[in-house]
Amino acid sequence: MTDSEKWNLFRQGNDEALSIIYSENARALYQYGLKLTHDPVIVEDCIHDLFLDLIRNRKTIGSTDNIRFYLFLSFRRKLVKKIGYEKRYSDTGNDELPFDICFSAEQDLISKEQEEMRIKALKTALESLTPRQKEVIYLRYTKKLDYPEISRVMDMGIEATRNLVCRAIRSLKAIMN
Repeated sequence: MTDSEKWNLFRQGNDEALSIIYSENARALYQYGLKLTHDPVIVEDCIHDLFLDLIRNRKTIGSTDNIRFYLFLSFRRKLVKKIGYEKRYSDTGNDELPFDICFSAEQDLISKEQEEMRIKALKTALESLTPRQKEVIYLRYTKKLDYPEISRVMDMGIEATRNLVCRAIRSLKAIMN
């Protein structure tokens, strides 16, 4: 079943379609949320709120042919708003989200010593990137979003998105060489 078909079934009130959409995307949303904040409670709340809003507004929301993109965009907006609300009551004074890139356990268990050294070097290089550069690299190469989708998720122009990816890769290459 295509994303358009699933989405339209969901919009028509089909709870099985909602269940499929949730099961296919909740884990990816959770992982993405933990990249933006280290508070799993906030991430879970935002996922919960996102799906509640979808259920409440299912009759009025528009169509989509890319459910994951739609959910990532909506989820990021909710999470940024929630984090901004939480920051009002803290003294961090930092407007950027602390985007954290880490590798999965499978990747960390690579047996070859040479590969482990390359991963350590890459981790060090990634840590030198700005939070927005880390986020754009994650969305582009881990979640496979295209530039227009990333630009909408991160609320920036397509050309600025391309430039940010280019600068991030250039920085990584300079550090790795």
